[in-house]
Parts: sequence; structure tokens; C-alpha cells
Amino acid sequence: MKTYPKQSSIHWLNISIVIMLTLFGIAFATDNLNLVHVQFLGFSTLDIPLYIPIFIAFFMGIIGGVLSLYFSRRKHKVEIDRLQQESLLLQQEVENLRNIPLQDDV
Repeated sequence: MKTYPKQSSIHWLNISIVIMLTLFGIAFATDNLNLVHVQFLGFSTLDIPLYIPIFIAFFMGIIGGVLSLYFSRRKHKVEIDRLQQESLLLQQEVENLRNIPLQDDV
């Protein structure tokens, strides 16, 4: 039998992870204040701190992952809805077959 942690412990775990990641991000940003010049596809920037393009790439990766999971989950949800409809129809058919009176052919 599986036991699941209480919601309050999960809540505090989430908060502690967010705090640790925030502290990591702040420490990373303060250690990488060197100025860099970024060029990409003909666009260029003025000199900006190194942590900014790294954070932008990181967040673009997060957005890509979230979109990928969203479309995958949506596809599965559509399939689940279809299977539930089919299951309902089959259950109704079984119930109808159970209620058909038997005929004696002797």
C-alpha cells in the first residue's frame, strides 16, 4: 500500500526548493557581472552582464519544455476522453444485453 506525504509537507518542500534556486540564481548573477557583447542572427547587443544571456537561454529552455509537456499532455487527454466515451458506450451495451428477456426455444 502506498503512502503519500501530506500536502503541507509538499508545500514546504516546494517553498524550500524555490528559495534554494533563487539563492543560487542570485549568487550566480553576482559572480558573473563581466560584460559581454552578444550577437545572434544579425542582432547584436550593447555590452551586458554575462548572467543575462545565460538566464535568457535557461528560461527559453524552460518555456520549450513546458510547451512540449503541454502538447503531449493535451494529446493524452484527448485519447483518455475518447476511451472514456467508448467505455461508457460499451457499458451501456452490456447493460442493454443483460436486460434482454431470454426466449425459450424448446
